[in-house]
Amino acid sequence: MRILVNEEDGYRHWIWNPSVDNKDELVEWWNTNMTPEFVDEFVFYDITEMEGDWIELDSLDCRMDEEYDGYAAVHTSENTSLRLDKDKYLIEDAEHPDDA
Repeated sequence: MRILVNEEDGYRHWIWNPSVDNKDELVEWWNTNMTPEFVDEFVFYDITEMEGDWIELDSLDCRMDEEYDGYAAVHTSENTSLRLDKDKYLIEDAEHPDDA
């Protein structure tokens, strides 16, 4: 699987190849591992703490013309999400001001 990741509102962009085989496994991994504590204490400081292979893109190589299995925005637990098709997955138990 290939996920295009926007880190910290455009600070960096990545291609993430998670260590799963399909969408269902990725959703299960996301819901199990992406806790507020994990995101805020580890992923915020080093996005590659998320399991899988990472390719950092330079600012001129965003690769928006390529095909991806999904998209993610990663920063703090309140504004980290994964989008697969039309489904959006947030961080469980994180406060989401936009959802109020």
